[in-house]
Amino acid sequence: MPEGPEVQRVLETLAPKVINKTIEAVRISPYKITMPQGKRGRQDVELFIGRMSGTRVEKLERRGKYLVFHCRNNSVPLYMVAHLGMTGAWFAVGSPEEVEDRYRKHIHVTFLLDDRSLMVYSDQRRFGWVGALTEQEYREYAPIQNMGPEAFWEDAPALFLENLRSKQAMTQPIKRLLMKPEIIAGVGNIYACETLFKAKIHPLTQPKDLSDAKIMELFGHIRETLETAVKLGGSSISNYVNSEGKKGSFQNHHKVYKKEHCPDCLTPLGNIRIDQRSSFFCPQCQTLPGRG
Repeated sequence: MPEGPEVQRVLETLAPKVINKTIEAVRISPYKITMPQGKRGRQDVELFIGRMSGTRVEKLERRGKYLVFHCRNNSVPLYMVAHLGMTGAWFAVGSPEEVEDRYRKHIHVTFLLDDRSLMVYSDQRRFGWVGALTEQEYREYAPIQNMGPEAFWEDAPALFLENLRSKQAMTQPIKRLLMKPEIIAGVGNIYACETLFKAKIHPLTQPKDLSDAKIMELFGHIRETLETAVKLGGSSISNYVNSEGKKGSFQNHHKVYKKEHCPDCLTPLGNIRIDQRSSFFCPQCQTLPGRG
């Protein structure tokens, strides 16, 4: 699943090609690709098309793993929220033929822009989605509005510490907490494993057993790891590419994720399941408090 750095690179490569352009028409495949709305199912396709047609794209923003298109229809603000799921990909092209075949045959949403170019969304496994929200709906959209800080925010260190010191968080595994967007935004399984290894913290360690200084050290590794991952285009583990069709290279710098031996001490790496996700760690370098 694309995590924060991958979505950021999609934003950085897509934004220059679509900002200040108007969406003249929208075409959606018959597959369910619009925003899930709980018991109400998914956002109505015709509602989505009606809202997005005629809107002008003013800005792109990333919040966690969400891509947010800030749009305006005449003077009315509108927000298109997108999640890439497992295999989502965005492209800005002159024609569908410019998209590599393995992505082109899975294009589910096509936006015709006013310069006759196209913005398209492809998703092989169809776990991703797009949705069009009014300003009021966007302000009430809990997954984004309740999200924790981005690692690059100036006040993120203090907010991160405050979140980990909450009563609800103090006795939970740190690996689980790093993957909760309300604690810190944009950190998925890959980057949680990598940052915990750099901080030499066992994935099952609880915040109550970490000093404030150690938590700040962990945050420093989170920020540095995400920053480096963005610079290297993200991690292309399977079929992730940015909107120019280019793969990232941060996977070549992974220390423990899907590796076999610790790069520091050569100990065989451990792999435990936390919330159904593989957690790679070094049992020698990352010991549980009281067991080292």
